[in-house]
Amino acid sequence: MFVERLRPRRSVSARGNPQYAFILVGRATHMSVICEFELQSADMPLCAVAAELDTRLIVDTVVSGTTAEPALVFSATGVEPDALESALLGDESVVEFVAMDSAIVESRYRVVLDTDYVEMYTQLVDRQTYPMGALVTEHGWKVSTQFADRADLEAFRDACQSSSVTFRPHRLCETEHGGDDYGLSAPQREALLAAHRQGYFTVPREADLTDLSAELDATTSAISERLRRGTDQLIDHTIASSEQ
Repeated sequence: MFVERLRPRRSVSARGNPQYAFILVGRATHMSVICEFELQSADMPLCAVAAELDTRLIVDTVVSGTTAEPALVFSATGVEPDALESALLGDESVVEFVAMDSAIVESRYRVVLDTDYVEMYTQLVDRQTYPMGALVTEHGWKVSTQFADRADLEAFRDACQSSSVTFRPHRLCETEHGGDDYGLSAPQREALLAAHRQGYFTVPREADLTDLSAELDATTSAISERLRRGTDQLIDHTIASSEQ
C-alpha cells in the first residue's frame, strides 16, 4: 500500500492560491487514484441554498437525462420543507425542482440546474472519473472522486485553477493494495476501522453515518459507499476466497 502526500509548491497561481504538487511517498504502478477535495466558490450550484438555511446538502446522486441541463438528487436534515423550497426558488442556479420526500427529519429533492452554473461539474464528468460523494456548503462543494489516473486529476485541478473556482485537496490515495490489506483502498479501510471503533456494527448501533461523517470529514453517502465496497472486498478476500 502507498499514499501520496499533498504539498504546496513555493509558487502561487495568478489568483494568489498555492500550487499543489502530488508527491509520491511509496512504490507505484499504474492505477487509479481517489481524491477528496473542496471546490470553493459562491457561484457553485446550491451554495446559496446552503447559505440561506445555514445547513449542508448531501448530493445523493446525479441523474442523466435527455436534456442538456443536468439534474441531481440531494437530501437535507433538520430543515423546514417550506423554508427549503423558498430557498430553492430564490437560487438562480436552480431551473426547477420537485420534492421526493419532504419532512423536517429529512427532505429529498430532485433539482434541474442551469448550465451556466455547472462548468466544473462538466469538467469533472467529461474526464475518466467516478464521483463517489459530494456535500454542498455555503462556501462550495466537498467532493470525493475516483480518477482513472493522475493525469486526469491534474488536468481537472488545472481547469479549476484557470477558472474562478478554488481547488483545495485534502486526501489522495491509490486504489490498489496488496499484502494483508484484503483489497481495501485506504478510504475503505479508514471507514471500516472508524465504524468498528465507534460502534457502528454493534447491536444496538452506537453510531450512525453522521457520526462517521464528522470524524472522517466526508459525506454520509461517501462513507456508506466505502463501507459497502469495503465489506464486499473483505468478504471476497476472506471467506469467499475459500469457496473458489
